[in-house]
Amino acid sequence: MTHILRRIIRAIEQEPFSLPFFCVAFLALIMCRIGVESFLGFFAPQSLSFLFFEFTHTFLFFLTAFFLLIPVIQFAGARSLTSAAHLLLFGFLIILTPPVIDTLVFQGSNFWSFYKFDSLQGLLLRFFTFFGDRPDIGITYGVRVEVACVTLGVGVYAFLVSQKWFHAIKAALLTYTVLFVLGTFPSYLTLLIQGFSKGFFAINASDIAGLFLSPSELFSLDAPDVKSTLNIKMSLWYASILAFLFPIFVYSSFRSLFWALFNNVRWPQIWYHGGLLFLGGLLAWHFTAPVLLINHFHILAVFLLTVAVGCAWLASVIVNDCFDTNIDIHTNRHRPLISGTVDHSLFITIGWLFFFASILFSALVSFSAALLLALYQALAWIYSAPPFRLKRIPGVATFIASAAGLIVLLIGFLIISPENSFSFLPSSLLFFLFIAYAVALPLKDFKDIEGDRDDHVHTFPVLLGAKNARLVFGSILFLLFILSVFVLHIPRAFPLAILFGGASFFLLQAARKQHTWCRYDRLPLLILGLITGYGLSLLWFI
Repeated sequence: MTHILRRIIRAIEQEPFSLPFFCVAFLALIMCRIGVESFLGFFAPQSLSFLFFEFTHTFLFFLTAFFLLIPVIQFAGARSLTSAAHLLLFGFLIILTPPVIDTLVFQGSNFWSFYKFDSLQGLLLRFFTFFGDRPDIGITYGVRVEVACVTLGVGVYAFLVSQKWFHAIKAALLTYTVLFVLGTFPSYLTLLIQGFSKGFFAINASDIAGLFLSPSELFSLDAPDVKSTLNIKMSLWYASILAFLFPIFVYSSFRSLFWALFNNVRWPQIWYHGGLLFLGGLLAWHFTAPVLLINHFHILAVFLLTVAVGCAWLASVIVNDCFDTNIDIHTNRHRPLISGTVDHSLFITIGWLFFFASILFSALVSFSAALLLALYQALAWIYSAPPFRLKRIPGVATFIASAAGLIVLLIGFLIISPENSFSFLPSSLLFFLFIAYAVALPLKDFKDIEGDRDDHVHTFPVLLGAKNARLVFGSILFLLFILSVFVLHIPRAFPLAILFGGASFFLLQAARKQHTWCRYDRLPLLILGLITGYGLSLLWFI
């Protein structure tokens, strides 16, 4: 028997690994789980919003469980990370069984499988009594069978690999601990959120239910029922955890890939996008005067929306890099595809993952934000990819990039605005910001003059020449700083506009391809710093 088990395990471990197929397989497994639950519920009609958050909660829960159990499988004895991933993915087939078991056991009587809520003392007791009583709500019979099978399976695997009973017991206990924490996760979150104010030993099941089951408004998103509320709130938490967990996982397991992607981020653009999102929210606060009861769910939502915008930018970067290799050979030899640090197919897969993460994370907060980020990605594709590749056309390319920036600003405005609309945003200010972004964005093209010229990409620095382009854009930037005083109706800020506008003009004239402190590749960051400083200074007058 052990010989047969070892052969099965070895066959699973030796499966060839492919990230795209692995991602599709995991997603297919989640869809099958949701399909089984829907089938057993006779496909009762549900709203699209309910189905979406039912999917996100299920998907993010099991994805978090997967990342937490990978180190456990490695501890149990997996030969490599890919072996552990394959074994765990096959083991995840067990997630299809709990709905079936519960349906057979309860045979039409009411039950609800989700989490177990309890106090700190109660959690300790439930840990040693395998989740305790009441298997009709929370951790049901089906979930308990699932936990028992996974725990036993990891223990058996550890024993087959090591031939040591004590090692097998440790691996099984570690597995059970991870699954128990996930099964009681809202309890720990409530202890973390309310424990300091109410007292850790005073938190009970009703406090946890009040926090995670009571319907509440999340910006423009309204939870219509208890189950949707739990799905939304737990989705926010799991998505936030994964936003931290995934980079840590890549860093610890694929360090060269991590640094290749990290160094390819274009950090001034991350700063720029984050600033636009913040500016949009600030403008909504100023023009619409919303009434917001800020809690930790709102903080998670803002964090996830920021991550979503960052992922959208990173996806556009990968699209751009895939079609800019002729340019990057001359001016950006450090980029992943040129240096050979990342395989082309893997690079494309990572781009898709960034794209889906941006849509998923933004949709958890606002469907409007998700739609706008999809539009952002469409503009990025038209900008960078054939047959359009509109970045080759001066003026048009700049306006497309400026429109993409305005989309990010509008996302920040929409989530804060009570009407979930930007009708209160003055059109004159919107037009001014559009022109300002259009002028500022070509600054990134100075460092690529040689490569753009060779690839027939006619940017303004290529057409005008570096010296003339610096003079033209420096003058326009100075003028925009002055005009901002009149557009914003803050005449007292005129000296500040002259100061920051003059500094921007000076920086552009001082910039060179080879310069000790003001090189072309640093120019966007330096100008962005001045714009940020000017914006923060204006807050004093507002």
